[in-house]
Amino acid sequence: MGQAPSQPGPPGTKFRVIGAGMCRTGTKSLNEALSILLDGPVHDSGVQSLGGSLHQVNNWLEIMKHAPYAKTLAQRKYVEYLLADLTDGYVATVDCPAVTLTPELMALYPDAVVVATTRDTESWWRSMEFVNGMMSNWYIAFLIMWVPKVGVYGRWRDLFRQMALWRYGDDMIVKETLAKHEEHLREVVPKDKLFWYNVADGWEPLCKILGVPVPDRPFPHNNSRDDAARTYRELVLAGVVSWVVMLSVVGLLGWMFWGRVPGRELTGAVRSAYKEIRYSNASTR
Repeated sequence: MGQAPSQPGPPGTKFRVIGAGMCRTGTKSLNEALSILLDGPVHDSGVQSLGGSLHQVNNWLEIMKHAPYAKTLAQRKYVEYLLADLTDGYVATVDCPAVTLTPELMALYPDAVVVATTRDTESWWRSMEFVNGMMSNWYIAFLIMWVPKVGVYGRWRDLFRQMALWRYGDDMIVKETLAKHEEHLREVVPKDKLFWYNVADGWEPLCKILGVPVPDRPFPHNNSRDDAARTYRELVLAGVVSWVVMLSVVGLLGWMFWGRVPGRELTGAVRSAYKEIRYSNASTR
Protein backbone atom coordinates (compact mmCIF):
# COMPACT_ATOMS: atom_id res chain seq x y z
CA MET A 1 0.00 0.00 0.00
CA GLY A 2 1.11 3.55 -0.59
CA GLN A 3 3.44 3.19 -3.58
CA ALA A 4 2.98 3.32 -7.34
CA PRO A 5 3.81 0.34 -9.59
CA SER A 6 7.18 0.43 -11.35
CA GLN A 7 7.97 -0.30 -14.97
CA PRO A 8 10.51 -3.00 -15.87
CA GLY A 9 13.84 -2.02 -17.35
CA PRO A 10 15.41 -3.56 -20.45
CA PRO A 11 15.08 -7.35 -20.81
CA GLY A 12 18.00 -9.13 -19.25
CA THR A 13 18.56 -6.50 -16.53
CA LYS A 14 20.70 -8.15 -13.83
CA PHE A 15 18.55 -9.37 -10.96
CA ARG A 16 20.51 -8.98 -7.71
CA VAL A 17 18.32 -9.04 -4.59
CA ILE A 18 15.46 -11.19 -3.31
CA GLY A 19 13.74 -8.99 -0.74
CA ALA A 20 12.42 -11.65 1.64
CA GLY A 21 11.18 -9.59 4.58
CA MET A 22 7.55 -10.06 5.61
CA CYS A 23 5.24 -7.19 4.71
CA ARG A 24 5.18 -4.29 7.23
CA THR A 25 8.87 -4.77 8.04
CA GLY A 26 10.01 -1.83 5.92
CA THR A 27 9.60 -3.42 2.50
CA LYS A 28 8.50 -0.20 0.82
CA SER A 29 11.54 1.64 2.21
CA LEU A 30 13.77 -1.22 1.03
CA ASN A 31 12.12 -0.95 -2.39
CA GLU A 32 13.17 2.66 -2.85
CA ALA A 33 16.59 2.13 -1.28
CA LEU A 34 17.37 -0.77 -3.64
CA SER A 35 16.20 1.17 -6.68
CA ILE A 36 18.68 3.92 -5.72
CA LEU A 37 21.62 1.66 -4.88
CA LEU A 38 21.17 -0.73 -7.80
CA ASP A 39 20.05 1.92 -10.28
CA GLY A 40 17.06 -0.06 -11.54
CA PRO A 41 13.38 -0.81 -10.93
CA VAL A 42 12.27 -3.04 -8.06
CA HIS A 43 9.32 -5.40 -8.47
CA ASP A 44 7.10 -4.76 -5.45
CA SER A 45 4.85 -7.80 -5.72
CA GLY A 46 2.18 -6.34 -3.44
CA VAL A 47 1.86 -3.28 -5.66
CA GLN A 48 2.42 -4.96 -9.03
CA SER A 49 -0.03 -7.81 -8.32
CA LEU A 50 -2.88 -5.35 -7.71
CA GLY A 51 -1.86 -2.18 -9.52
CA GLY A 52 0.61 -3.20 -12.21
CA SER A 53 -0.20 -3.98 -15.83
CA LEU A 54 -3.04 -6.39 -16.52
CA HIS A 55 -0.40 -8.90 -17.60
CA GLN A 56 1.32 -8.62 -14.22
CA VAL A 57 -1.94 -8.79 -12.28
CA ASN A 58 -3.10 -11.89 -14.16
CA ASN A 59 0.29 -13.61 -13.89
CA TRP A 60 0.41 -13.07 -10.13
CA LEU A 61 -3.07 -14.51 -9.75
CA GLU A 62 -1.97 -17.52 -11.81
CA ILE A 63 1.14 -18.00 -9.66
CA MET A 64 -0.85 -17.75 -6.43
CA LYS A 65 -3.35 -20.25 -7.78
CA HIS A 66 -0.76 -22.89 -8.72
CA ALA A 67 2.23 -22.45 -6.37
CA PRO A 68 0.75 -24.19 -3.30
CA TYR A 69 -0.16 -27.25 -5.40
CA ALA A 70 2.93 -27.50 -7.63
CA LYS A 71 4.11 -31.05 -6.88
CA THR A 72 5.53 -32.29 -10.19
CA LEU A 73 8.57 -30.91 -11.98
CA ALA A 74 6.38 -29.57 -14.79
CA GLN A 75 4.11 -27.77 -12.31
CA ARG A 76 7.06 -26.20 -10.48
CA LYS A 77 8.65 -25.13 -13.77
CA TYR A 78 5.38 -23.48 -14.79
CA VAL A 79 5.43 -21.38 -11.61
CA GLU A 80 9.09 -20.52 -12.21
CA TYR A 81 8.32 -19.55 -15.80
CA LEU A 82 5.64 -17.11 -14.64
CA LEU A 83 7.99 -15.68 -12.01
CA ALA A 84 10.76 -15.27 -14.59
CA ASP A 85 8.38 -13.44 -16.89
CA LEU A 86 7.27 -11.09 -14.10
CA THR A 87 10.74 -10.30 -12.76
CA ASP A 88 12.56 -9.83 -16.07
CA GLY A 89 13.76 -6.23 -16.27
CA TYR A 90 13.90 -5.76 -12.49
CA VAL A 91 16.87 -5.67 -10.12
CA ALA A 92 15.00 -7.00 -7.07
CA THR A 93 11.70 -8.14 -5.59
CA VAL A 94 10.03 -7.22 -2.30
CA ASP A 95 6.80 -7.75 -0.34
CA CYS A 96 3.97 -10.30 -0.43
CA PRO A 97 3.23 -12.54 -2.22
CA ALA A 98 6.81 -12.79 -3.57
CA VAL A 99 8.31 -13.29 -0.09
CA THR A 100 6.43 -16.58 0.24
CA LEU A 101 8.21 -17.75 -2.92
CA THR A 102 11.81 -17.20 -1.82
CA PRO A 103 12.92 -20.78 -2.70
CA GLU A 104 11.38 -20.47 -6.16
CA LEU A 105 13.10 -17.11 -6.73
CA MET A 106 16.42 -18.58 -5.55
CA ALA A 107 16.08 -21.35 -8.13
CA LEU A 108 15.64 -18.67 -10.80
CA TYR A 109 18.39 -16.36 -9.55
CA PRO A 110 21.04 -18.45 -7.76
CA ASP A 111 23.51 -15.52 -7.74
CA ALA A 112 21.10 -13.13 -5.99
CA VAL A 113 21.43 -12.37 -2.29
CA VAL A 114 18.44 -12.64 0.05
CA VAL A 115 17.85 -9.50 2.12
CA ALA A 116 15.22 -10.02 4.81
CA THR A 117 13.94 -6.87 6.47
CA THR A 118 12.95 -7.51 10.07
CA ARG A 119 11.69 -5.66 13.12
CA ASP A 120 10.56 -6.22 16.69
CA THR A 121 7.60 -8.61 16.73
CA GLU A 122 5.35 -6.41 18.88
CA SER A 123 5.80 -3.27 16.78
CA TRP A 124 5.46 -5.33 13.60
CA TRP A 125 2.20 -6.85 14.77
CA ARG A 126 0.72 -3.48 15.74
CA SER A 127 1.42 -2.28 12.20
CA MET A 128 0.25 -5.51 10.57
CA GLU A 129 -2.92 -5.71 12.67
CA PHE A 130 -3.77 -2.14 11.67
CA VAL A 131 -3.52 -3.03 7.96
CA ASN A 132 -5.33 -6.34 8.49
CA GLY A 133 -8.17 -4.45 10.13
CA MET A 134 -8.62 -2.38 6.99
CA MET A 135 -8.00 -4.92 4.25
CA SER A 136 -9.60 -8.01 5.83
CA ASN A 137 -12.99 -6.51 6.59
CA TRP A 138 -16.05 -7.99 4.93
CA TYR A 139 -16.93 -5.10 2.64
CA ILE A 140 -13.70 -3.84 1.05
CA ALA A 141 -13.48 -6.52 -1.68
CA PHE A 142 -17.12 -5.85 -2.62
CA LEU A 143 -16.69 -2.08 -2.51
CA ILE A 144 -13.72 -1.97 -4.91
CA MET A 145 -14.83 -4.75 -7.25
CA TRP A 146 -15.44 -2.29 -10.12
CA VAL A 147 -12.16 -0.38 -9.69
CA PRO A 148 -9.77 -1.28 -12.55
CA LYS A 149 -7.15 -3.91 -11.59
CA VAL A 150 -7.57 -3.63 -7.80
CA GLY A 151 -11.08 -4.98 -8.34
CA VAL A 152 -9.52 -8.47 -8.27
CA TYR A 153 -8.60 -7.96 -4.60
CA GLY A 154 -11.30 -10.35 -3.40
CA ARG A 155 -9.81 -13.16 -5.46
CA TRP A 156 -6.25 -12.06 -4.57
CA ARG A 157 -7.09 -12.24 -0.87
CA ASP A 158 -8.55 -15.73 -1.16
CA LEU A 159 -5.53 -16.98 -3.10
CA PHE A 160 -3.07 -15.40 -0.67
CA ARG A 161 -4.82 -17.19 2.19
CA GLN A 162 -4.01 -20.45 0.38
CA MET A 163 -0.38 -19.30 0.06
CA ALA A 164 -0.17 -18.46 3.78
CA LEU A 165 -1.74 -21.78 4.74
CA TRP A 166 0.76 -23.58 2.50
CA ARG A 167 3.84 -21.82 3.88
CA TYR A 168 2.93 -21.02 7.47
CA GLY A 169 -0.03 -23.22 8.43
CA ASP A 170 -2.35 -20.23 8.92
CA ASP A 171 -4.84 -19.00 6.34
CA MET A 172 -3.95 -15.35 7.02
CA ILE A 173 -1.12 -13.34 8.51
CA VAL A 174 -1.26 -13.61 12.30
CA LYS A 175 1.11 -12.55 15.08
CA GLU A 176 3.10 -15.78 14.83
CA THR A 177 3.59 -15.44 11.08
CA LEU A 178 6.70 -13.28 11.33
CA ALA A 179 8.58 -15.87 13.38
CA LYS A 180 7.36 -18.70 11.14
CA HIS A 181 8.43 -16.84 8.02
CA GLU A 182 11.88 -16.02 9.37
CA GLU A 183 12.39 -19.62 10.48
CA HIS A 184 11.39 -20.75 6.99
CA LEU A 185 14.06 -18.45 5.53
CA ARG A 186 16.72 -19.91 7.82
CA GLU A 187 15.77 -23.38 6.63
CA VAL A 188 15.75 -22.72 2.88
CA VAL A 189 18.38 -19.99 2.33
CA PRO A 190 22.12 -20.79 2.64
CA LYS A 191 23.74 -18.82 5.47
CA ASP A 192 26.13 -17.03 3.14
CA LYS A 193 23.19 -15.78 1.05
CA LEU A 194 20.86 -14.63 3.86
CA PHE A 195 21.20 -11.12 5.28
CA TRP A 196 18.98 -9.64 8.01
CA TYR A 197 18.37 -5.91 7.81
CA ASN A 198 16.41 -3.32 9.80
CA VAL A 199 15.50 -0.21 7.79
CA ALA A 200 15.86 1.85 10.97
CA ASP A 201 19.63 1.31 10.63
CA GLY A 202 19.74 3.37 7.43
CA TRP A 203 22.16 3.10 4.52
CA GLU A 204 25.37 1.64 5.93
CA PRO A 205 24.37 -1.97 6.73
CA LEU A 206 22.49 -2.30 3.42
CA CYS A 207 25.36 -0.82 1.41
CA LYS A 208 27.76 -3.21 3.13
CA ILE A 209 25.56 -6.17 2.16
CA LEU A 210 25.46 -5.04 -1.47
CA GLY A 211 29.06 -3.85 -1.67
CA VAL A 212 28.13 -0.36 -2.86
CA PRO A 213 29.05 3.12 -1.56
CA VAL A 214 26.73 5.00 0.80
CA PRO A 215 24.76 7.61 -1.19
CA ASP A 216 24.78 11.25 -0.21
CA ARG A 217 21.05 11.51 0.43
CA PRO A 218 18.59 10.72 3.24
CA PHE A 219 17.45 7.13 3.61
CA PRO A 220 13.85 6.73 2.34
CA HIS A 221 11.15 5.86 4.82
CA ASN A 222 7.90 4.96 3.07
CA ASN A 223 4.51 3.43 3.80
CA SER A 224 4.04 4.55 7.36
CA ARG A 225 0.78 3.88 9.18
CA ASP A 226 -0.53 7.22 7.90
CA ASP A 227 0.49 6.30 4.33
CA ALA A 228 -1.40 3.01 4.61
CA ALA A 229 -4.49 4.74 6.01
CA ARG A 230 -4.41 7.35 3.24
CA THR A 231 -4.16 4.64 0.56
CA TYR A 232 -7.07 2.81 2.16
CA ARG A 233 -9.20 5.97 2.10
CA GLU A 234 -8.33 6.47 -1.56
CA LEU A 235 -9.41 2.89 -2.31
CA VAL A 236 -12.70 3.39 -0.49
CA LEU A 237 -13.34 6.64 -2.37
CA ALA A 238 -12.51 4.99 -5.69
CA GLY A 239 -14.84 2.15 -4.78
CA VAL A 240 -17.72 4.48 -3.96
CA VAL A 241 -17.20 6.44 -7.19
CA SER A 242 -17.05 3.22 -9.22
CA TRP A 243 -20.35 2.03 -7.74
CA VAL A 244 -22.01 5.40 -8.43
CA VAL A 245 -20.82 5.25 -12.04
CA MET A 246 -21.87 1.61 -12.42
CA LEU A 247 -25.34 2.17 -10.96
CA SER A 248 -25.78 5.31 -13.08
CA VAL A 249 -24.89 3.39 -16.24
CA VAL A 250 -27.26 0.56 -15.32
CA GLY A 251 -30.01 3.07 -14.54
CA LEU A 252 -29.48 4.88 -17.85
CA LEU A 253 -29.52 1.63 -19.81
CA GLY A 254 -32.66 0.55 -17.96
CA TRP A 255 -34.35 3.86 -18.74
CA MET A 256 -33.38 3.62 -22.41
CA PHE A 257 -34.55 0.03 -22.63
CA TRP A 258 -37.84 0.70 -20.84
CA GLY A 259 -38.54 3.63 -23.13
CA ARG A 260 -38.30 1.33 -26.14
CA VAL A 261 -40.26 -1.66 -24.85
CA PRO A 262 -42.84 -2.70 -27.51
CA GLY A 263 -46.39 -1.91 -26.43
CA ARG A 264 -45.40 0.77 -23.95
CA GLU A 265 -46.78 3.45 -26.28
CA LEU A 266 -50.04 1.51 -26.45
CA THR A 267 -50.20 1.35 -22.67
CA GLY A 268 -49.77 5.11 -22.54
CA ALA A 269 -52.56 5.62 -25.09
CA VAL A 270 -54.91 3.37 -23.13
CA ARG A 271 -54.14 5.28 -19.96
CA SER A 272 -54.92 8.59 -21.72
CA ALA A 273 -58.17 7.22 -23.12
CA TYR A 274 -59.21 6.01 -19.68
CA LYS A 275 -58.57 9.49 -18.23
CA GLU A 276 -60.72 11.05 -20.98
CA ILE A 277 -63.60 8.64 -20.29
CA ARG A 278 -63.48 9.43 -16.57
CA TYR A 279 -63.46 13.17 -17.36
CA SER A 280 -66.46 12.78 -19.70
CA ASN A 281 -68.44 10.80 -17.14
CA ALA A 282 -67.74 13.37 -14.48
CA SER A 283 -68.90 16.18 -16.79
CA THR A 284 -72.26 14.56 -17.53
CA ARG A 285 -73.16 14.11 -13.89
